[in-house]
Amino acid sequence: MTLVPRDLERWQNPNWRTRLAAWWEGYDLSRVPRHPLRPSGRSSFDRRPNLRPVDAVGGVSALPVAGPTSPLPAAPVVDGAPSAPAPETGNPELDRLSLMQLDRHGEPVWSPARSEGAQLLWGEDLTGPGDAQWMVDSVRPFGLNAAKSVLDLSAGLGGAARALVNTCDTWVTGLEPSPLLAKLAMDRSKALGVSKKAPITHYDPEHFNQAGSFDLVMADRVIHRVRDKEAFLDRIGDCVKPKGGILMFDYVIDGTPGSWDNWNTWREEEPMEVYPWTGTRLADELTQRNLDLRISEDLTQLHRRQIIERVRKLGETLKNCAPAGPVMRALARELNLWWSRLSVLGNGLRFCRYVAIKPG
Repeated sequence: MTLVPRDLERWQNPNWRTRLAAWWEGYDLSRVPRHPLRPSGRSSFDRRPNLRPVDAVGGVSALPVAGPTSPLPAAPVVDGAPSAPAPETGNPELDRLSLMQLDRHGEPVWSPARSEGAQLLWGEDLTGPGDAQWMVDSVRPFGLNAAKSVLDLSAGLGGAARALVNTCDTWVTGLEPSPLLAKLAMDRSKALGVSKKAPITHYDPEHFNQAGSFDLVMADRVIHRVRDKEAFLDRIGDCVKPKGGILMFDYVIDGTPGSWDNWNTWREEEPMEVYPWTGTRLADELTQRNLDLRISEDLTQLHRRQIIERVRKLGETLKNCAPAGPVMRALARELNLWWSRLSVLGNGLRFCRYVAIKPG
């Protein structure tokens, strides 16, 4: 069979629909040579700076080291451009909360449309891979019950927090970096009658200073986004009761990226700057805080399977429903983000689980 230029262009420069179809059929389009639509590969109106290879952090000699952090350069402000995007809903409160957290390009990190699109992809009350039952199973070794308390530093829409309350009859304090998601999560807890046992509020991880102590502190994919990780880990240690536990899932650097193009594309797609450490550095930092590190486990392949499985299920979901325009656009953006993450997972980036206990 001979491919016409139009079909060849579709497979060499796949959009999210083509990627979704390829995922569904089990094909890996990353192996197909990419050809730019323009000689430069970028629009003449795109004033973002060209990305250079990311600096590695944590002592990997194969990568250049440039201090404790290595953010992407901020997008320049175009003269005459609006300072913030126009609200997209008829709810002034949600619009205001969306605009409180903007990405590097001046767009809301989370919007009501993105929260709806994320739930189409991941499931009700979820904003990432790993369903609520998976999180419940992950915390079983900590023996949660009605006399214990949990601090969730990555509450999202509160799905995991409420699942812990319903399954373990425990008390969960949820903190969420997104003002919008924190509001939506708390509204959901109120609607389900668990606002006292699963309250969700907004916080800034860079200025984290939670009062009280907890039997378990959870953090899912938070550490790599925090610039001052040392201070953040100090506060986590302060929050854990003696003989209490810490459960963290996060992205860490693993040697040299298999492709610098994929690595830089991932960093450009991320809404916020990222500052990943190596897995060894993160484990050492936990140990240096007199925490007993029990588990340091590579879950990269499981994480990849969770992502791909949900994308395949999304294909079936979209056959039976037609999301509104804003939701579909947000969903396309969400898929592009996770596609870029998949391209580096196992090729320079790992997804790891850390379990530590604070001595009594």
